[in-house]
Amino acid sequence: MRNLYLLLILLTLSALGFAFDEFFKSFRSLIVPLLVVIMLSMGITLTPEDFKRIFRRPHIILYGALLQFSIMPLSGYFIARGLGLGPELLVGVVLVGSAPGGTASNLITYVSKGDLSYSISMTTLSTLLAPIFTPLWTLILAGKLVPVPFLDMALTTLKIVVVPVLLGMGIRRLLGEDVKKIEPSLPYLAVLSISFIIAVIFALNKDRLEELSLLVLSAVLIHNLLGFSLGFLFGKLVGLDNKLAKTLSIEVGMQNSGLSTVLALKFFSQLSALPSAVFSLSQNILGVLLSFAFKRI
Repeated sequence: MRNLYLLLILLTLSALGFAFDEFFKSFRSLIVPLLVVIMLSMGITLTPEDFKRIFRRPHIILYGALLQFSIMPLSGYFIARGLGLGPELLVGVVLVGSAPGGTASNLITYVSKGDLSYSISMTTLSTLLAPIFTPLWTLILAGKLVPVPFLDMALTTLKIVVVPVLLGMGIRRLLGEDVKKIEPSLPYLAVLSISFIIAVIFALNKDRLEELSLLVLSAVLIHNLLGFSLGFLFGKLVGLDNKLAKTLSIEVGMQNSGLSTVLALKFFSQLSALPSAVFSLSQNILGVLLSFAFKRI
């Protein structure tokens, strides 16, 4: 019943974001502060031992990055070709597939009861590798080299993910046993915040969504679902437990769609940015829905 209420909140806010787009657009500046607050709240649930445990197995972090930078660009290319998308849309699908992981994956991992330290480690590594793999795959599959703003990405990851998590861990240490009083409420804060962010994203992309064709929507949904499914499958194939496998699923399936949108607009066209905009909505909505199932695993 609790999950049903959270799902209704998500769907209601999404619909409101689309219907009252001008109102929700005014909250655009709150997206980053909300992400920072959520990441800080996640840090409160972590201890240094969580990261030590993950860093004792660095191969699983590298494995996750390998999956993300192979499954997503290649599946995006073949899905776009299979559905007969035009060159501009094919470029857009490849570009979002070649992007690194986004911070939203950390939020979804958190509410899915996945391994948050693994998720944060993978997001950070894929961001560091993006200046190599994003241009490489775009050149191979779309025929054009696109430079990735490494410094901006690294600083953004530091400000939105790393620093708030470290502050949250510091707060946990200061609170001691009292932290148990606030821990149960943190997942609710995360889901409500994600729902509000999705509503704002809906509002900001209303014009693009009104031009959306069923073919593009199908390509993005298949791409997204394939990333989630193969991430979990390949995790289990190498012997990861359920907690790590569902974290890997989320990391592989969720991309830094904001980066791919900017790159598409700068180096290709407005039409090429459409798959990234739709992917941003798709991955957040599907991610929240998936978290309800993952919480039971």
